[in-house]
Amino acid sequence: MVAIKYRVGDEAEPREWAGGGEDEFVSRVSVFDAQSATVYLTERTDVAFRPFGLDLFDKLVQACKAIRAQLDGERRSLTPSGIVELQGRVAEGTSVARLLSNITSLTKRETVHSLCTLSDDDTARLVQLERSLLDLQARDPDKLLRELSLRLGRVQGLSKHVQDVGKALSAESVDSILKTRTEGRSKRDEAAKIRERTFREGLLDGTGSERWGDLWEAARRFSLERAYPDEPFPATQGGSRCVLCQQALDQEARQRLDAFEAFVRSTAEKELQDVRNRFANMRRVFVDLDVRPESITETLEELKIENEVVAEAVSDWLARAEDRRHAVVGGLNEDEELADCPDLGDIEGRVDGIIREMRERIRTLREGSAEVARVPLNAEAQELRARRVLAAHKEVVLAEVDRKRRLAAYGLCIDDTRTQAITRKSSAVTREVVTQKLKESFKDELSRLGFGHIEVELTDAGGAEGVLYHKVVLSRAPGVELPKVVSEGEQRCLSIAAFFAELSTAEDPSAIVFDDPVSSLDYRWREAVAKRLAEEAKVRQVVVFTHDVVFLLALKGLADDLDVQQADQHVRHLSNGAGVCVDELPWVALKVRRRIGHLKQRLQAAEQLHRQGHKTAYETEASLIYGLLREAWERGLEEVLLAGVVERFRPGVQTQQVGLLADVGRDDCKAVERAMTKCSKWLPGHDQAAAAPDEMPGPAELGADIESLEAWVKEINSRRS
Repeated sequence: MVAIKYRVGDEAEPREWAGGGEDEFVSRVSVFDAQSATVYLTERTDVAFRPFGLDLFDKLVQACKAIRAQLDGERRSLTPSGIVELQGRVAEGTSVARLLSNITSLTKRETVHSLCTLSDDDTARLVQLERSLLDLQARDPDKLLRELSLRLGRVQGLSKHVQDVGKALSAESVDSILKTRTEGRSKRDEAAKIRERTFREGLLDGTGSERWGDLWEAARRFSLERAYPDEPFPATQGGSRCVLCQQALDQEARQRLDAFEAFVRSTAEKELQDVRNRFANMRRVFVDLDVRPESITETLEELKIENEVVAEAVSDWLARAEDRRHAVVGGLNEDEELADCPDLGDIEGRVDGIIREMRERIRTLREGSAEVARVPLNAEAQELRARRVLAAHKEVVLAEVDRKRRLAAYGLCIDDTRTQAITRKSSAVTREVVTQKLKESFKDELSRLGFGHIEVELTDAGGAEGVLYHKVVLSRAPGVELPKVVSEGEQRCLSIAAFFAELSTAEDPSAIVFDDPVSSLDYRWREAVAKRLAEEAKVRQVVVFTHDVVFLLALKGLADDLDVQQADQHVRHLSNGAGVCVDELPWVALKVRRRIGHLKQRLQAAEQLHRQGHKTAYETEASLIYGLLREAWERGLEEVLLAGVVERFRPGVQTQQVGLLADVGRDDCKAVERAMTKCSKWLPGHDQAAAAPDEMPGPAELGADIESLEAWVKEINSRRS
């Protein structure tokens, strides 16, 4: 787990990055370490920093990558449908099998719909084929042929009966009898008007009506057939009598009978009678119609053997026909409008289809070998079965077609995310805008580091994914690998120059981090590198990790010369773990003023031990403090009294400081001598006399000895300022 706290600009509160995800500002920090140093010399390196606008190519590449990753994820999520399992259920060689094995993004949905759609004829044909195939497997084809022929005859009879019933109960028949009834009503009204004009008042009510007409016609038949066969009706001549009342006819009676006959023979009455006869005959058809005789019921049972669905449909049709007949007859009997007269619909076609199937089966049985006939029938049946399976799983197939189309679309989109064109454009722009500046900056950095004995240059090394790469090569032998011909120190110096050259293209003054930059670096380039780091610290934050105290002191000295603000820390390994940071330099690198402050802090801890009565622990700590105090006096000698003319870890002599040594007096030297002597007395390793060992000075005396060093330093610095 890592946690980095930082501030951006003049922000009051620090930000924190705990290592989870990307951080805009932390990602802008550049790091130089042993690994990156090798990269500059052995591998291609991209220009990490670019002028404003050139990062567009990086962002475009990242956008393409992100889109490609998203598209890849979505494409992988398009799992195959159950098309493979469906293929196993379809016979090979059929059009459906060819479709399933060749589904692509170009497969048309209309093709699938076309194969999936089975008409009623297709369904009936499949039933016929399956029955024919079963027929061909029969053990006694001749017997089966006879049975089918007999069954065919009965089904044909059923077809004829259905046709007759349909014709008798057709809309035309119903309309015709209703029109005849309407015509009869009209003729009846017309005849009634004639009766009113023909018959005077005083006659019995109903005279001239239909019932009366029946009576008159009965009298006619009696007269012509029995009473007066040789005379026309009505017989009114001579001594004729009335055939109904058997009384002699007077003149008035004879006139009345002649008037009745004239009325009956009138055109209107004759037409009325014709209509009545026609209506009665038509009505008798509906009344006498036997919709479902016993023979038809038996035939329906046989039809179930051929096709149970059609048999049920015919039975339902006959039931509707009976309801229709009953409704018509009821309406005619009551002389009312037809209330509920169900429509029959078409059933003849389905019965005729069964007849055709049976004829085809009979023909197949009569023709040739069963084995020869079975092959084409089986192929046709397999085709229809495959289409039936496809129809049941149409959505699976259409889903697979859509998946193939989506896969193709994803493929085209992923092709559009390729970064070659971006790389070419980025490389061209980078060469024009960045590369020349980068080369000049690299030469300048080598010059500032004093590296000129080997001719090297920084050149471009091709591009990839929108990035133009660069590499350090030998000017006169670009094909030779640098690490094979230069020392480790030279490699490190070249890498540092390349790193700073890369920074020169940046407009973002973010922090840079150096991890032991002078590791393996030749002595002659240490000070140059330290100076370069100090110069860079004037324009950006520079963080340096190093184990080299000499380099550390040189870096701090150069930073002081350039008036660069510094923050010192060192990482320690303590009992509670490694990586403990302390906000100061290690003791060996501290100046005398900071050492005095460190001694005072340790004195406070020692005083606490003394107050708590931990005598042995106090004496041990006090002995260590006296040892550090002695080292502080030694640092004060070279740093303060000798004014830094000569210092440990520094190669040069500060001759310009020699003039300050003129004020060094005997008292200054005696103070150093006294303090060093006392400190040495209490150092571990100085054995005390067993007879009269001295007591370790208490906290007050120990503090006074530290203050003596502080006062000595202040007095000399004050005197020289």
